[in-house]
Amino acid sequence: MYSRLKLLILTSLCAVAAVAQPSIGGIVNAASYAQAPVGNNIVAEGAIFVIFGTGMGPSTLVAPSSLPLPTSLPDANGTSVSVSSGGQKIAAYMVYSSAGQVAAILPSNTPAGPASVTVTFNGKTSAPSKILVAKSALGVFTRNSQGNGPAIAQIARSATDVSVNALTNSAQGGDTMVIYGTGLGAISGADNVPPGVVPAGSNVSVNIAGTVIPATYAGRSPDFPGLDQINFQLPANIATGCYIPAEITASGQPSNQFYLSLGAGSKTCVHPLGLMQDALARLDAGGTANIGHFLMLRAVVSILSPEGVGGVFDTVDANGAFQLTNSILFAFGGYNYPVASGSCAVLDTLAAAPGFNVPDFSTVGGKELNAGASLALAGSVGSPYGILHTDTGGYLTVLFGTLGPGAWTVSGSGGSDVGPFSAKITLPTNLESPVATTAVAIPRDAFTITWTGGNLNAQSLVTISGTSIVINPTDPSKSRGKQFFCNAPASAGKFVVPASVMSQLPSSTVDASAGEVASANLAINTAGGAAFTAPLTVGKLDAGYLAYGEAHTVDVKFQ
Repeated sequence: MYSRLKLLILTSLCAVAAVAQPSIGGIVNAASYAQAPVGNNIVAEGAIFVIFGTGMGPSTLVAPSSLPLPTSLPDANGTSVSVSSGGQKIAAYMVYSSAGQVAAILPSNTPAGPASVTVTFNGKTSAPSKILVAKSALGVFTRNSQGNGPAIAQIARSATDVSVNALTNSAQGGDTMVIYGTGLGAISGADNVPPGVVPAGSNVSVNIAGTVIPATYAGRSPDFPGLDQINFQLPANIATGCYIPAEITASGQPSNQFYLSLGAGSKTCVHPLGLMQDALARLDAGGTANIGHFLMLRAVVSILSPEGVGGVFDTVDANGAFQLTNSILFAFGGYNYPVASGSCAVLDTLAAAPGFNVPDFSTVGGKELNAGASLALAGSVGSPYGILHTDTGGYLTVLFGTLGPGAWTVSGSGGSDVGPFSAKITLPTNLESPVATTAVAIPRDAFTITWTGGNLNAQSLVTISGTSIVINPTDPSKSRGKQFFCNAPASAGKFVVPASVMSQLPSSTVDASAGEVASANLAINTAGGAAFTAPLTVGKLDAGYLAYGEAHTVDVKFQ
């Protein structure tokens, strides 16, 4: 099991490009690939980091054949990385080298603060590139090597039953889980040899959809330099599903968001697009599934009210299935946050809410299935509308003042891959809320939000959410941010976000002398969906899902 885990992590570290002479293009945490929203990118003491560039090493990736890790790779004339910080010049330990990508460990004794990095290869040295060295800045490894999506995680049900968390191997309440990352912080021992069991970071906790779980161990993974692991036990009442959002907060700073597969009595998770056990098993085994996913959106952003219908038929692997869900369903308010009705979840965050952007279906990956040059949208208002095929793949149309309550149909006459189909959905009465008012100053006390509409049936929910972030570009330990999600019955028409939630949001007031930058917003959305089927010329459609999302969002200032 450890060898499989090591392969997953090493694969996530190695996405190689090749080119010519030492030149640095970017430096990021090797797990999260996080870009600093303001200022220089952050690397923690003792963390594995990745350098992108050109001409930094051999055309074929090389890695050390044994430990301890060297400071030059593959030999004394190979690639070396030097870090200048606090008046010191420190040699990093090499994890691998190639022309376009280098990975190294920042020694634990590197002084925190502004620093510069150079890469030397065959006696030639790059221009310096700036970073900010932090005491702690955890990144979590994900299975797609992109810093998003399902985490590289293990389930330890006993000393002899340890397995990788997957769609058909969901963790259950009571299970012990292990998450892997890098950047918890410095250790006192050497950073280029197996560290053994060494704690790192402080006040480490895992937040799964608002449930905060203290780590039972947070520190170096015993057998691999620079690699951290966080152990924790799942409570019995945890949220369940294939993509349950989670984060880890260490030393007051949150990791990148990642997702876990969690079940309730079954090792096979419930997929938001309706993929069944056979398809999920195929994805876990490295195979593909055929998915059709469309969403109807009505979004009120700063009073403007654009509407749209878009989606794609796609043959995807496990990462593509997540990206398809994330790029359409999650990004456009097509689901309610996984927290119980009448309750709230609060998370740490330093990532600003993304807003609504026209989806780029080409980022999903996979092989698009052709359903014809255009599709049709017909409903309770007006004549049918065309949903055109886009240059980036998929189908999309933008509307204004068109979508409304009642039955709607997305249909196609068929193409080379997908035959004639019809997907039907019933939209609720339009969600309306005073939150659409701009330039709102909101006290961080019990806050009542009201709305009308959004009520399709007794199970209809609205999700109220808010985000407040302050970034300090000179001292990352002073950056702060929180976001909350609350669910309420749509029929209630109002919800009081309790003071215990609102008071956790940082004030939007900033320290201008430190260059701090604040951002904050407030939103309300309702969502739903229905399954559909469509014939394929080859194989079968594993899942078809037509969703809707209605969302109001506005920039605010929290007082």
